[in-house]
Amino acid sequence: MSYTSTDNVKKYLADSFPRLNRIRNQPFLLTGSDYLSFFGGAVEESDLVVKSLQTTDLTRATVTFSVDRVSLSSLPLVEGSVVVASDSSLGRIYQSNVDYIIDVSSGDIVRKSTGALSTGQQVTVWYASYFVYTLTTDYSVDYDAGEIRRSPAGAIASDETVLLDYTPVLKAYNDEVINAAVLLANGLVQNEVDPDGSFGANPALETAATFKALAIVCQTSAVRDLSQSGGKNRVASDWMQLADSFDRKAADMLSRFRPAFENPKPPIHG
Repeated sequence: MSYTSTDNVKKYLADSFPRLNRIRNQPFLLTGSDYLSFFGGAVEESDLVVKSLQTTDLTRATVTFSVDRVSLSSLPLVEGSVVVASDSSLGRIYQSNVDYIIDVSSGDIVRKSTGALSTGQQVTVWYASYFVYTLTTDYSVDYDAGEIRRSPAGAIASDETVLLDYTPVLKAYNDEVINAAVLLANGLVQNEVDPDGSFGANPALETAATFKALAIVCQTSAVRDLSQSGGKNRVASDWMQLADSFDRKAADMLSRFRPAFENPKPPIHG
C-alpha cells in the first residue's frame, strides 16, 4: 500500500538543510570531458557561475547616482578592479567601503550615505568584468555531487583553468535515499496500523507516512555526515534531532489508528 510519495517528502526537505557561505573565485582545472569534483558535496542548484578573466582592459563608464544602487555591468566584476573618480581626469578618487560598496556578483555599485558621494552626483568609473560561460553549451553540472564537466563543443578548452562561484549545501541525501525511505515508510505504516489496507488513501496516514519517511532520511543523512567527517560533524546531531521530531509526529498520528488497549478481563471462577 502506498501512503506517501517521493514528491511529498521532497516538499518538506526543500529547506531542511543548512547552507554554507558562498565560495568565490575558486580556480579549477577542467580537462577532458568527464565529470570532475570541484567540491565533494552538494551545491545550491542553478547557483554555480563558471567564469574567466579574458582581458585586462578596463571598461570606462559614466554613472549618475539617481538611486543609491547602480548597475555597472551585467557580468560579475573583478574584485579590486573598480576605480571611482569625480571625472575622467581623476580629479578626486573616491574610496571603496568608505564612499561606495561594490557588489562583485551582481555588477552593481552602491553609494554609502555616510560617504562623500551625494544623491544625483555623476562620477566616472573604471572596472574589469569576467567572461561567464554558459551552462549546457560550455559545461554541465551535477549539483548533488558537486561535479562539473566541460562540453567538448563549448568555449572551455581542455586543460583550461576557470574560476567558480558557488554556494555549498550540507545535503547528505539524494533521490536514491528518499525513494528507499518512502518504500520503507509505506511498509512500516501498513504493518503497524493497516495490514489489510482497509483505511485506503487516508490523508492522515499519508502525512504519518511522510513524517516517517522524513525521519528515515534524516537518520541516513546523520550517518553519512558522521562517516564523512570521522564522527566530528556537529550537523549530524541536528539531523538526529530533526529525525526524532518527525518520528514523534508520525507516532502521534499513527496512534489514532491503533485500537484502544483493553485491560484483560478477570478470570471467571466456576
